[in-house]
Amino acid sequence: MPQPEKAVLAIDAHGGDHGLSVTLPATLSALQQDSRLEIRLVGVLDQLEPALAAQGSLEQSLASRLHLHAAESALPMDVTAIYALRKGEGSSLWAGIQLVAEGAADACVSGGSTGAMMALGVRLLGMLPGIERPVLMAYIPHADGFTGALDLGANLSVTERQLVQFAVMGSLTAEKVDGISNPRVGLLNVGHEESKGHVTVQAAHGLLKEMPINYIGFVEGNDLYSGKVDVAVCDGFSGNLILKASEGLARLTISQLRQAFSAGLSGRLGGWFARRALKRVLEGLDPSAHNGAPLLGLRGVVVKSHGHADTRAYTQAILEAGQAARKELPRRIDSLIRQYNLEA
Repeated sequence: MPQPEKAVLAIDAHGGDHGLSVTLPATLSALQQDSRLEIRLVGVLDQLEPALAAQGSLEQSLASRLHLHAAESALPMDVTAIYALRKGEGSSLWAGIQLVAEGAADACVSGGSTGAMMALGVRLLGMLPGIERPVLMAYIPHADGFTGALDLGANLSVTERQLVQFAVMGSLTAEKVDGISNPRVGLLNVGHEESKGHVTVQAAHGLLKEMPINYIGFVEGNDLYSGKVDVAVCDGFSGNLILKASEGLARLTISQLRQAFSAGLSGRLGGWFARRALKRVLEGLDPSAHNGAPLLGLRGVVVKSHGHADTRAYTQAILEAGQAARKELPRRIDSLIRQYNLEA
C-alpha cells in the first residue's frame, strides 16, 4: 500500500500551559517546514480568530492548508480522566480526537492532560484488537541520537504481557517513524544480571527473549544515555520519573553552560572559540528537539506534547504526528500484534 504524502492533523489549540500563544505559532511553523501538512486548528473561535488575525496576513501556501474548527470549551491542564469523559464533550481535545475518529484528520496533537488524552483516545478511537493498554513513547537524547522510552506515564503499573506489547510497539515505531534499522530493545531493570528484578520484569524478560525483535536484555538507567539501546521499556511510573529528571538535568546543564560562557572576558572568549561545538552540544541536550510522544495502541494517531512546551518544542510534536500518520502506525502495530500472537 503506498504511503500517503499528505497528512491532515487536528491540533488542540488550548492544550498546554501556554495555550494559543504557543500552539498557533507552532502550527504556522510546522506548515512552513512541511508543505505536505494540512492542519485543523481546534478551539473556541472567539479566541482563535483574533489570535490568528494578530499574526497578520498569511502566505497563500499556508492559508490554504490551515482551517479553524470550532470547539465549545477548553479542558484545564489538571483535568482528570473521569471529568474529561463525563464533561469533556465539546472541548477542543474531545473535538480534535473526534476528527480522527471520523476520518477527517489523520492524527491529533495536544499538550493537555495525559490522563484526559488517554481516556478520550480509548473512548473515541478505541484500542487496537489485542492491545491491553495504550502507552506513551518519548525520546531521551544521548551522544549519537536518542533513546525511545515507553511507558512514560500512561500506565503506572503493568503486567509482563503489557511490557511485551510495549516493546513490540516501540520497536515498530523506532523502525518506521524514526528510521532506525533493526532497533535494539532493552527492558529497564536495576541491573544487567539475569537474576535481578522483580517478578513482573523477570516474566517479561523471559517472554521477550522469544519475540522476533532485536531484544538485547536488561538495561539500567544509565544505558539510556549511552546509546546502548534504541528503545527502552518500563512501567509508566519509572518512565515518567526518568523523563522528568532527564529534562530537568538537561535544562540545568544548558543554563550552567550559558552562564559559564557569558561570565567575564575569559568566559566570553572561550565561548566565542567554542561556539560551533557548544551550539551542537546545546542543541543535542535541548528537550524541545525531542518533543512529541505518540500514544501507541489506539486505532488512530494521537501525539502528546509536553504541557510546558515552547513554540519550537510544540512544532516538533506536530511534525512527529505528521510522520506517524504517514507511516500508518496503528495499522502496522495491529499487523505485528497479530503476527506475534500477542492478542490479549
